[in-house]
Amino acid sequence: MPCIKPLEKCDSAIYVYDGSFHGFLCCVYERFYSEVMPVDIVASDDEPITLYAVHTVLTNAEKAERVLASISEKISPEARHLIETVFLSCLKQKELLMLNFLLRGYREGRRILSKLGDPDVAPLLKAQKHLLGESHLLKGFIRFSDYDGSLAATITPKNFILPFIASHFTQRFSNENLLIFDKTHKAALVYQNRRMEIISVDNIEFPPISEEEGRYQAMWKRFYATVSIQARENLRCRMTLMPKRYWENMLEVQDLC
Repeated sequence: MPCIKPLEKCDSAIYVYDGSFHGFLCCVYERFYSEVMPVDIVASDDEPITLYAVHTVLTNAEKAERVLASISEKISPEARHLIETVFLSCLKQKELLMLNFLLRGYREGRRILSKLGDPDVAPLLKAQKHLLGESHLLKGFIRFSDYDGSLAATITPKNFILPFIASHFTQRFSNENLLIFDKTHKAALVYQNRRMEIISVDNIEFPPISEEEGRYQAMWKRFYATVSIQARENLRCRMTLMPKRYWENMLEVQDLC
């Protein structure tokens, strides 16, 4: 990795961590106890080619827990919840933005969250709203198919929303076996024998649907087409209420993509 000058003589560098939440918290710890200032914080999978020095931050559970506890104590529990949520969002340069927020928060305390228009606060609140809004939409937009007694679906969200929809579906289908595959983030929510887990998985190839499931899918598409009033169709309004980026995984509108 090219660098202008050796790391030990640098006053700034790009922090590289393992991509985990605990790893990010260790970056916060490193910022306090290191003379190296981060100009950016990136996961190791996204490590860029750069002229800045690269500072690798190793994950340490004890350090991470100390930082996590300090957020609630020095700022507020709401600030901790905000950081935990935004970390799972699709916000660009979220790690650096969260670090700047925490540095301000440690100085100013709870009142930092009341500064809604502040450039160190507003992007995080917007990202949190976007993530929670997407998780709410997908509670209604996910379409399951039956595969030999198990219900499975594929989603392609912008944010990592599986932790935010897990309880909704596991409670609603508590007696079923469920699988929701997040193709964007290469992860899957698995619920079996009343136990839930979110796992990493590169891809899932679903088997062909059964003849019975095919009949149910055909009936659902026919019902959707039947209740539609052609003279009152408004495609722009439909795309506002049902964003088109979700259509590829929605049986009734897949053919319109």
